[in-house]
Amino acid sequence: ISQFIAIDDDSYEEVWDRHLDILLRAQTRTIRAALPHLRSSGAGRIVNIASTEGLGATPKISPYTAAKHGVIGLTRGLAVELARDGITVNCICPGAVRTAMTQDFPEEHKQIFAKRRVPLARYAEPEEVAHGTLNFVLPASSYINGAVLPVDAGLTIKNA
Repeated sequence: ISQFIAIDDDSYEEVWDRHLDILLRAQTRTIRAALPHLRSSGAGRIVNIASTEGLGATPKISPYTAAKHGVIGLTRGLAVELARDGITVNCICPGAVRTAMTQDFPEEHKQIFAKRRVPLARYAEPEEVAHGTLNFVLPASSYINGAVLPVDAGLTIKNA
């Protein structure tokens, strides 16, 4: 979900609420539902999904940007809050990924964007994002907590 909208648009607050509900509150609700099981395991792992947009900003998508920044804040806050329960909380920030959200973008536009902005000059496949996530749930990763990992082929570094 992402929608281009100016802050002075009449439907801005409706768009804002929808983005927060879907992109931030849904993750919070999921974590709350899983928390009893994670606590009883003594070594739970939470991996939130944000976006490179949570590490930066793009004009006219501020509801999306704010929600993704919120996911990163949620991750960091819960990493501290849940650590004593043996639960780690980390976050993946995918960049340009071939997903249902991007499938309707014209291929030519995707190629132009990738060549101009992504150092590896291509969109990621979903499996590549999954591999980044896997790093946080391995037993050997039990000391990684509160981390925010861009899986973006260097997009955030290039555009910093």
